[in-house]
Amino acid sequence: MNSGSQRLVFAVIAGIGLVCAIIMGLVPASLSPLALVLAVVALVATLVAYATKDYFFLFDSMLHMKNMTAVIDGNDPFYMAPSGDAIVVRRGEEVYATAFVKVPIYSSSTEMADEDRYNFSLLFARMISISKTPMRVSSQLHPINKDDYIARINAKLNESEVRYNTLQGDKTADPKALDRVKGEVTMWRNMLDNVSRSNSQELEVYASITAIGGSEEEAINLVAIKADEIAAGISATLGITATIVTGDEMLVFIEPDYMIPPTTISEVMKYKGMQTT
Repeated sequence: MNSGSQRLVFAVIAGIGLVCAIIMGLVPASLSPLALVLAVVALVATLVAYATKDYFFLFDSMLHMKNMTAVIDGNDPFYMAPSGDAIVVRRGEEVYATAFVKVPIYSSSTEMADEDRYNFSLLFARMISISKTPMRVSSQLHPINKDDYIARINAKLNESEVRYNTLQGDKTADPKALDRVKGEVTMWRNMLDNVSRSNSQELEVYASITAIGGSEEEAINLVAIKADEIAAGISATLGITATIVTGDEMLVFIEPDYMIPPTTISEVMKYKGMQTT
């Protein structure tokens, strides 16, 4: 808060109240309505002046309100490239195309010794320097859509229950086989309960690269070449398989709000696809 501005506002408002009080004392009795108005103004000015002590930020906002401009852009912030491997933004005469490269990580630094952790950090330093074109390397946690996984567990559970019921109804069944299948049923049930009850998250590490072109085709082709080079460099440096993100999966890195619930991603992509066609 600017204390000088605060004192200035206090002095101006208090001065208005003082002037109104002085004029009120000079007004003749025949103009009593005017004196009443001046008295009310003086009282309000006095209250407002002392209110600036604790609520100056409100007055400061109102004084600078004329300098605040809200710009609303009706254009889409981005649209999907026809190839499905980049997002495109048009700004005036230039077109910006951005591609994303997913970097799978199979180990955690918490499981490493100090020397291994240092070597692991050097790999990422080398990864950042593989391209002369600036790129962004980032990571984020997001919820996993477990519908398919839960469906597979349910299928295994149903299969085990059918085998258990069949063996249970067979008087010649081996008791050990019956106990083994019963153990499978219990295992799948426990797994289903644990997966359904917990909120699973996945760590995504990715690199993004942007290319500028005079046309949409030029920008998309340039960013595709750069993305291929970066994916190959990351794969060789870290000893993993880096892949270029395509389709609705790109929304995970662009608009994280669409990840909750995860199924919204496909619906949004369908909607944006219908708008661009």
